[in-house]
Amino acid sequence: MYVRNCLPFLWSCLLISLAATASADEAADADVDSGPSKIVLVSSLEGHCQTEGKVTSCRGFEFAGEDEKATFDLPTEVRIAEDGTTYEVGDEEQSRTLIFENCTFTNFPLRLFYTLEVSELDMRSCGIRFIYWENFSIGADKLVILLLSDNHIEVLPTKTFRGAGNLEFLFLNRNKLGKLQAGAFDNLLKLQYLDLTENRLKDLPADVFAGLKSLRHVGLAGNQLTTIESDLFAHNPDLLSVAMQNNRLREVGEYAFRSSGRRHQMQYVDLSNNPELVVLLLNINATNLTVRNCSLDRVNLYGSVTNVDLSDNRVRELYFPASEALEHLVLRNNSLVQLASLSRVPRLRHLDVADNPSLGQLPDGWRTPHLEMLVLRNTGQVELPLEALQGMQNLQKLDISGNNLTEIDPSAFPTLMQLTHFYIHGNNWNCFSLRNIMDVLIRANGIAYTVDNYDPDFPGEYFHGIACMYRLPEKEGVDSSSSSSSEISASVESSPITSSSDTSEVDKLRDELKAVVQHFDSKFDLMFSRLAQLNEQIQAFEVLNKTVWSQVTLSV
Repeated sequence: MYVRNCLPFLWSCLLISLAATASADEAADADVDSGPSKIVLVSSLEGHCQTEGKVTSCRGFEFAGEDEKATFDLPTEVRIAEDGTTYEVGDEEQSRTLIFENCTFTNFPLRLFYTLEVSELDMRSCGIRFIYWENFSIGADKLVILLLSDNHIEVLPTKTFRGAGNLEFLFLNRNKLGKLQAGAFDNLLKLQYLDLTENRLKDLPADVFAGLKSLRHVGLAGNQLTTIESDLFAHNPDLLSVAMQNNRLREVGEYAFRSSGRRHQMQYVDLSNNPELVVLLLNINATNLTVRNCSLDRVNLYGSVTNVDLSDNRVRELYFPASEALEHLVLRNNSLVQLASLSRVPRLRHLDVADNPSLGQLPDGWRTPHLEMLVLRNTGQVELPLEALQGMQNLQKLDISGNNLTEIDPSAFPTLMQLTHFYIHGNNWNCFSLRNIMDVLIRANGIAYTVDNYDPDFPGEYFHGIACMYRLPEKEGVDSSSSSSSEISASVESSPITSSSDTSEVDKLRDELKAVVQHFDSKFDLMFSRLAQLNEQIQAFEVLNKTVWSQVTLSV
């Protein structure tokens, strides 16, 4: 090793020492301002850390006291070049991943990045409560991924991560954050992913995300937010997804998910499980919008939305003034009574309005030529909406289960032959009509269907797995004082009666009993006719037997 001409080197070392001393004095002043603290130096990683490739895993660091501040003061290797005139400080290895497991740092450690060139830091479940801008002031410019999940952080001070200007992924989920200071995310111009889920946030400061120009995903689910202002994401032109489910939202600004400037298209917005959200008025351009299990009564959506899920609400009024982009709409389990606003949605391909028992018939003039799937399960249908179906030339899957349909006119079969799936179980089918539906329409065209759950006490029949009951075409008068045009059930359970005057229970039971007797009479007649045919065959066989034996001669 050559050490000639090393005067520049000595001067440099002196300058570095002075700078380090000044930094230590500033840190000490800050500690004095914030109260007495105990600085504990960590001068070596030996005994705690193991390195495999570019990953260093550390265990067993314990700094649980609030007054304990771990300060990493690792030695820096100085190497003299062979010519003796130059020197090198530190290793030439690339940035590493640093993981702390089974460690406790009540205060985020100081000078952690000063001698360790770290691109990914994992300090999940380390008991961290306090974090300050000093923790990232020196050497954190190489940091790209920071995982601080499952800690006890309550407050993010202003400019906390200012020294980590290259940070792209920040995980602060499952902490105890109750407040974000204004400017907490200053200088994070490259941050793309921010996870703040499952904290205790009740409000968000104005412009708290304004400086995050590269932000693409924000996770705010599982907090206590009540209001989202219209300009919250106005300065995030690259924002793609926002998750805000499981909060206490009562009000969402109309332009909350619109970025100012150029046309902005979100990919995913989730506002589900906010039980106090009653009205939703949004001007939004998004591919997927999910607002499930809230208390929505009225929904107005402006802009361009492709896929919308509003299940499990109380929606009665629904408006899509600009519905040209809508392709997938789910409205299960609401309080809908009409769908007039959806009768002309040119690109709609999937419509699910199941479990809206007061919906009734679809409106006339329905025109959704690209619709491929229509779910009308448990929507109070009493007859097939044939006129609406004629405007659905590409319909492949139709679900009318769980309604009160009794028959389908065979003249409608050509309209339904294009189906690949036809779910008709859970209705009040007349067996005569069901036989035609199954044999002529469904099974003949290879259409998939589902069956009813078998009930041994069901008074009717199961035809190819679908429950049905035989009904008379009209009611036969038993008492001249009562008349009705309704059908009579062939079982003890009768069909709905639409007579203008109420029929007594005795008359109904008498009529139903008569229908049951007639039904079984027809069964017995069929059985007796088959027995008669069998008897004729046996008699013919006996005649043949006598004829043969009369012409046979036995000789011994």
